[in-house]
Amino acid sequence: MNSDQFRQAFIEESMDLLSSLESRLLEMEEAPGDREKISAVFRIIHTIKGSSAMFGFNEISSFTHHVENILDAVREGKLSVSRELITWTLKSGDHITALIEGDSDLEEKEALNRKSDEIVTSFKNAVGFKPTDVRGAQPPLAAEPEKTGKDAVLWRVRFKPSKEIFKNGTNPLLLIEELCELGEHLVIPNISDIPNLDKIDPELCYTGWDIVLLTDKAENEIRDVFIFVENDSELQVKQVPQEEFDLTDGESPKLGEILLNRGDINEDALKNLLEKQKKLGQLILENKMASKEAVDSALNEQNFIKTVNEKRSEKAGASSLRVNSDKLDELVNLVGELVTVHARIDLESKDTSTEMRSMVEQLGRITESLRENTMSMRLLPIGTTFSRYKRLVRDLSNDMGKKIELIMSGEETEIDKTVIEKLNDPLVHIIRNSIDHGVEDPQERIKKGKPETGTVKLTAEHAGASIRISIEDDGAGLNRQKIYDKAVKNHIIEAGAVLSDEELFGLIFQAGFSTATKVTNVSGRGVGMDVVKRQIESLNGAIKVESREHEFTKIILSLPLTLAIIDGFLVSVGEDNYIFPLTVVEACLESKFKERKGGSKKMVPYRESLLPYVDLREEFGITSDRPEIEQIVVVRSEDKRIGFCVDKVLGENQTVIKSLSGVFKSAKGFSGATILGDGRVALILDTEGLLKRSLLNEESMANERYS
Repeated sequence: MNSDQFRQAFIEESMDLLSSLESRLLEMEEAPGDREKISAVFRIIHTIKGSSAMFGFNEISSFTHHVENILDAVREGKLSVSRELITWTLKSGDHITALIEGDSDLEEKEALNRKSDEIVTSFKNAVGFKPTDVRGAQPPLAAEPEKTGKDAVLWRVRFKPSKEIFKNGTNPLLLIEELCELGEHLVIPNISDIPNLDKIDPELCYTGWDIVLLTDKAENEIRDVFIFVENDSELQVKQVPQEEFDLTDGESPKLGEILLNRGDINEDALKNLLEKQKKLGQLILENKMASKEAVDSALNEQNFIKTVNEKRSEKAGASSLRVNSDKLDELVNLVGELVTVHARIDLESKDTSTEMRSMVEQLGRITESLRENTMSMRLLPIGTTFSRYKRLVRDLSNDMGKKIELIMSGEETEIDKTVIEKLNDPLVHIIRNSIDHGVEDPQERIKKGKPETGTVKLTAEHAGASIRISIEDDGAGLNRQKIYDKAVKNHIIEAGAVLSDEELFGLIFQAGFSTATKVTNVSGRGVGMDVVKRQIESLNGAIKVESREHEFTKIILSLPLTLAIIDGFLVSVGEDNYIFPLTVVEACLESKFKERKGGSKKMVPYRESLLPYVDLREEFGITSDRPEIEQIVVVRSEDKRIGFCVDKVLGENQTVIKSLSGVFKSAKGFSGATILGDGRVALILDTEGLLKRSLLNEESMANERYS
């Protein structure tokens, strides 16, 4: 890897850690006595410090070292978890981000370094940190024999780094040195895997280490040293049993006991050898009961009152691979092309031999499996987005003097990464509005008989081919009369117009519409909700508002799971083909136009009830002859069913979604297009948009009749 690749690897890793830092800190604030949460925060800062030092980012390493000292004092119980500690650690995380993203301009570097000093000083003053709180300020463990009594624990650590460790810029010797700082130690290199000189690759690491460590630190603190490389290395950390090691009696464990406890020799063989007069180590080697390396290692442990674990090659955890998102997008595009090519091959091979058809079917199964696996790689739990809003709610509620709790559910719900990326800004704006307009001040809430702490609920759940995200607050709700009066004043509606709740609440998405009585740094300028609606619709999604005055406001976003490939349901109307998303299709009905013609309302019998339908021939202005028997595709739209009358149903179709552009982008009723196997283009239907378009057309025709 070159220097740019090293920098990029460090940036990606650090950004992931900093994102995790925010959520971990807010969890720590909620449970200040949870030692695991404190350790998790410490490990993140510790990792950033270590990796920045490895990659030569000295400014970041120096700054995080101070933050690490403060958090270490918290771990040691010398400082308590307070609101100030959380606030300043969050600010430190923001500053680390600024240091990472800062360019090479000398003036900017100097300004960032000055700010580093300011933050460190303010942080220490705010939490009452003293130099004596740092562990390093006290005499080291080796200089304090009295501390190596019953509080000290003997650990066997086996570290075998990945052979590729040098290629990412990591020096394993620095990790060994850091581990040795934790206490008295013995380091034994394991060189048995080093090949002959003519076969050595100088870019690979062949050495492992067995470390015997006497320390009063816990296992997690030992593992912290290797946290940046643990996933790619073999790492074993095991405590030596007390009966195997005891400093109080002044005796070292016998060589035979060490080998027996390590499993390098069996008990019967040991008894036989002990009956002889020779040295035990010599007898073991003569009888080939253990290797010379095992005996040498055991002798070292005997001298140090420690031993090395039995050699094991247990892999640490499941491996993972970081892939650039551009490469993943390109893979999805290639899979999309493969889906299109398969559709064409399938079409052209209809009249070929049985053997050829069998091969095409097998190709179809492989293509579908590849498609599903590729799409699953793009899916991410939406909790990665939700967690960042804890910080937003915390900071805004503090600034506005409100007490607000963010409640999240459905964080494990998975959604396409492209959708997640484009969803952040709309969610931020909606949550800010909930905090500013929705949740009342604590005093006002108490007057209304509500708890002084308000809630903002963020929920995600699957709903067919879509994901439904709701943002609900228990605040003042929307004032119908105020919205109505403002809409009349702005000439959006006429005075006296009768609107349903859904229609009235939908007015808040009009450009420049705001009922706020004052402008704040959060909202009130009438800019935002119209942008939110446009962004959601650009994702082929829909937005809906529910509210009850003085009780709640709930904004519901419906979004597609993916923007790349879907299972489609292919139909034809006239000479053209169209596609419904298969997941919304419930059934198909046969229908004759002559039997429907007499009714004034577009309704057909369906499951002992009447089903409303939209005639797509009329909707699209198609005047060619109708088939004698048409089909009505029954789809589920939110909580209701509706039918769409088409000429023919052609069956399922794997659909690669291509976005519409130019004059077609704003066309209502279409969410995209796809290329069929014969090269023709089929439009993908948006059932919600078609329904709204049909209602608008009916309203327009009615107005013409009465004008």
